[in-house]
Amino acid sequence: MKVLVIHTFYKLQGGEDHVVANEISLLQSAGNEVELLSFSNEKNTLFKLLQIGYNHSAYRQTLDKLESFKPDVVHIHNLHFGGSAAVVFAIKKAKIPLVMTLHNYRLLCPSGSLFHDNRLFLNSVYASFPWKAVKKGVYQQSKLITFWVAFSAYLHQKALTWRTADQIIVLGEHSRSLFSNSKLGYLSKQMVVKPNFCFSPLLADIVKSDQYFLYVGRLTEEKGLKVLLEAFAGSGLPLKIVGVGPLQELVESYTLQNPNIDYLGQQSKEKVSFFLSQSAALIFPSVWFETFGMVVIEAFAMSVPVITSDLGNMKNMVTHEHNGLTFEAGNPEELRKTVKAYWELDKEEKERYQGNARATYELRYTPENNLLQLKTIYQQAINKHFYPL
Repeated sequence: MKVLVIHTFYKLQGGEDHVVANEISLLQSAGNEVELLSFSNEKNTLFKLLQIGYNHSAYRQTLDKLESFKPDVVHIHNLHFGGSAAVVFAIKKAKIPLVMTLHNYRLLCPSGSLFHDNRLFLNSVYASFPWKAVKKGVYQQSKLITFWVAFSAYLHQKALTWRTADQIIVLGEHSRSLFSNSKLGYLSKQMVVKPNFCFSPLLADIVKSDQYFLYVGRLTEEKGLKVLLEAFAGSGLPLKIVGVGPLQELVESYTLQNPNIDYLGQQSKEKVSFFLSQSAALIFPSVWFETFGMVVIEAFAMSVPVITSDLGNMKNMVTHEHNGLTFEAGNPEELRKTVKAYWELDKEEKERYQGNARATYELRYTPENNLLQLKTIYQQAINKHFYPL
């Protein structure tokens, strides 16, 4: 099968970029012919932002690529903002089956995260036009830019642009429910749940020590960093934190006052894997609706249980008292009690959690399983495109 993957890369590399690289590698390893058409938000940023509704250059680039490569199916991951919806119009003109993955909530709200001012912001999910989001300046803290992003999305919402997609991938059941019950509910029949995957580590090389709890991710409010720090402060329970972000100074101040908290800064992928393999459990304290948590399945792959807030898709990834534990989102006291309870479990009970974590990975998040799902989705898109009921 010939697959054209289209993705706009962010200025700072993120989880979506890793997912794109993983899926391309997976498809190619299975003998598929895959090419990447990429856009970037580097250089001429203002000019590209002004064309967020329709970037004519992206339209021409897409048409040229479709004509030269002649794919069987196109898979879009991210169009914001260097690609724009013009890419979809080019695919429609070329009459090629289209699959889209929704990695965030940008079609619903300019924030892209449904999180603003340190709390969930859900008004845009149902509002035909997100005036409240504009007034709050949820995108780059600018009312003007937020309005422009919202207006562009509104035009495509009214034009039913996204109906061009034959299949729309969401990463979890909570995301499907949220989109299906939103102003974009008319897309629900196109939606299919397919989680991300990760490659399995060589388990024979891993000697577990269960020395500490671990947080890996951006140091931001929505990731629940304040909840994490308050929960471990003064607890005596060992915590290592990996990552960078705007709350770095806060993290460093907590490490100075609490010797049980160790801040490791940014680390290489290899180092992250090592720290993860030696941890007792991964802590995932997000206070927003994560569409997916790559580090969660990387933990499962290493037989590491996960302690997570009971919010959004995380409730479907982590089963309480099976492959990890859940706690009330935003509640540091409950997180502390949950972590302490896990730390005090006997060896046999911890091994049960570890075995279940690995079993969860093998059941849902392996490359083999993901390849089968991708191939099925692509074939369904092709069938729906050329043989509609």
